[in-house]
Amino acid sequence: MKEGFIFISLITLISSNLFGIQYPEFEKSKGKGSWIVEWSENFTNLSIGEEPENLFILDGKFLVRRNEGNKILELAGSPVGDFGFLFGSRIKEKAMELQFSFHSTKQGRRYPAIAGGIGGMRGYRFRWNASARKILLFRDEILLVEKIISWESNTWWKIRFQVIPQIQGQNLIRLKVWQKGNEEPKDWVIEHEDQFLFKGGKCVLWGFPYAGNAIHFDDLNILSFLK
Repeated sequence: MKEGFIFISLITLISSNLFGIQYPEFEKSKGKGSWIVEWSENFTNLSIGEEPENLFILDGKFLVRRNEGNKILELAGSPVGDFGFLFGSRIKEKAMELQFSFHSTKQGRRYPAIAGGIGGMRGYRFRWNASARKILLFRDEILLVEKIISWESNTWWKIRFQVIPQIQGQNLIRLKVWQKGNEEPKDWVIEHEDQFLFKGGKCVLWGFPYAGNAIHFDDLNILSFLK
């Protein structure tokens, strides 16, 4: 029995290293628990030119492409518009974390934008408007917070986005962004408490290729906190 537990622990550790998954402390939890991976996709096992079947495309054309030797998900730069997809399990009544990386480039004075959400189409979401150097945090259509943060073109960025339910309908929403290859920062770009009955749901990503250039996504992970 002990040997089986050690084997499972080693498999979990190896998987987290392969996918770059972080298991942060759950500072606001009064009890013991851990973050677990509910869903993960890095497109390695999918065919080039394929639309992933495990994504529910809301609008736009998202296809697996090869980029610098790796397989990624590409949203083409044309047509220009607002495009997105839902993915992952419908998680209920748990703390959730969305992780992903993205890459795009500007064109003259035109910039792309991206957005990610937890809790379905009307849950919590952030939007990074590169042209305005702003990250906006929303609950449904209600603007909660905005922060100034510069975006650098032709760079892979990593994202961690959390929604942590507290007592009496209070939620802690946190966001980190940093350039891939750099050390993850200790501080969160956004830490905001909001009064709302969060019921969970699926995750969603949007791309806005306003610059006319492709937007790439990779290393999609959804975690939940298990007490």
